[in-house]
Amino acid sequence: MKLGFWLFFTESWRSCSFLLSLPVRSPREPAGDFWRLQWNTSEQTAEGLVDRLQRQVGGKGLHVHLNLESSNFVSVTSGTGFLQLEEVPGESSFVHWEDLAGHLHGNLASYRPDLALDVELEPFLAGRTSSTEVGLFLLVSPTATLWRFLPLSVQHVWKRFTNFRLHVLVHYPDDWQSRFWRRHLGPSYAALGGIHWCGAVNRFPALNPKLVERRPMDTYFNKVFAMIAIAEHQGFRWILSLDDDVILPPFALMSMLRIGREADGANCFTSLPLTQNGIPATELFAITWLQPEDRTRLFQCFSGCSGHFCNENRSLMTMCWPSDSDQGKLSVGVPDPWNEIAWYSALSQQFELRWWKNHPVSMNKTCMLQALLHGLKELLFYWLADFDSRQLIVDSNFSYPYFANNVFLIRTDRYREVVGHSKCCTRTDEVTMNLLRHEQRSNLCFVRESFGIHPAWGNFGQDIKQAAEAEAMSWLKSIAAPIFATTRA
Repeated sequence: MKLGFWLFFTESWRSCSFLLSLPVRSPREPAGDFWRLQWNTSEQTAEGLVDRLQRQVGGKGLHVHLNLESSNFVSVTSGTGFLQLEEVPGESSFVHWEDLAGHLHGNLASYRPDLALDVELEPFLAGRTSSTEVGLFLLVSPTATLWRFLPLSVQHVWKRFTNFRLHVLVHYPDDWQSRFWRRHLGPSYAALGGIHWCGAVNRFPALNPKLVERRPMDTYFNKVFAMIAIAEHQGFRWILSLDDDVILPPFALMSMLRIGREADGANCFTSLPLTQNGIPATELFAITWLQPEDRTRLFQCFSGCSGHFCNENRSLMTMCWPSDSDQGKLSVGVPDPWNEIAWYSALSQQFELRWWKNHPVSMNKTCMLQALLHGLKELLFYWLADFDSRQLIVDSNFSYPYFANNVFLIRTDRYREVVGHSKCCTRTDEVTMNLLRHEQRSNLCFVRESFGIHPAWGNFGQDIKQAAEAEAMSWLKSIAAPIFATTRA
């Protein structure tokens, strides 16, 4: 009787354009007594369907009779207007209601990537105009939490500047948190342009087929390709890419979103905010924001580091050449007093490009944590500052030969050149971005009087990184207490 009820419940959706069907059961039903959850993508959103099912079924969620770890073992029946995922024998997977929409979108994107983008975008198209020029892309991973502060910045920016849309890129169903965004964006919810599935296979292989062939299941490149594809689809001239462990106060976010035309005029390959441990922005941040005594203490930490690459204590480098190689025996003189220009010059003269990013703020734990505490001390004073910087610091002499790309603004067509480059890419696209900047002789730019916090680099393991992120959150919770009242919205 129950199976018949649910077939009747979904029957009215069958005349619509696409139907996704998968085997499920409620916790109260026997293991073999599954029924088919059916989602008509053009009649209601996945979130709307889940809300309706939750009211009807109750409980905490559903058992899904699929192998949720891999699509390789799921048989499908499909046609022009439908996709039916068949039951997988064995244990089912329990999915909480708040995660079910992510599973639905993930299955649709995995099996019908040609349809998924339009389905993801459609609920957010109301009110969008063709003049929107900037796509703000948040790259979310399961371990990070600092991104939960982003709605606060977006809310403040939206009151004064609306020429952007936020797109959230996820590769884990738990991170498909549409309720969180609706609740905490509040009156700025129209800023949300979409949540996008970037797990499993790359949905946009045409951007670089050879790279996708080498890295078909790489969730980082899935997100990079999605950024570019969405930006081109939506007509965004600029992409502002934001890692999930970086937070920009409202004034800094607005400056980054508005600086595109000035950056184009200055021939900027990319524009960076000033972050407390930024490569190469850490000194600019210290000069702009830190108290003189804190700045002096930090620079003394930098100059007190070892410049010997790959010594027995690996004091500065955590990743380097084998000890029996010539390059493994090199030592770089550490400027005292500290001078970052001299440091980068020495690196670029002795090492290949990928090592030019090395710096005490990322390779010495003491210096990294000191920079964080100094930055957090100033953040509480400047969170709601009213700066609106439209000025750039322009490095046209390649004094800063390398930049890390955890937060950056770039023109969409230029980012497409990066992923299409013949040498793209190895572990990430960062080295290729720097290589292309040198090939094009473009400038590296920084937004003057901007401010960002990136708690830690990952060179010392996840425990240190997560502890630093927790420290940053403890400083900020008083600003955003409602967001942290629950781990889920």
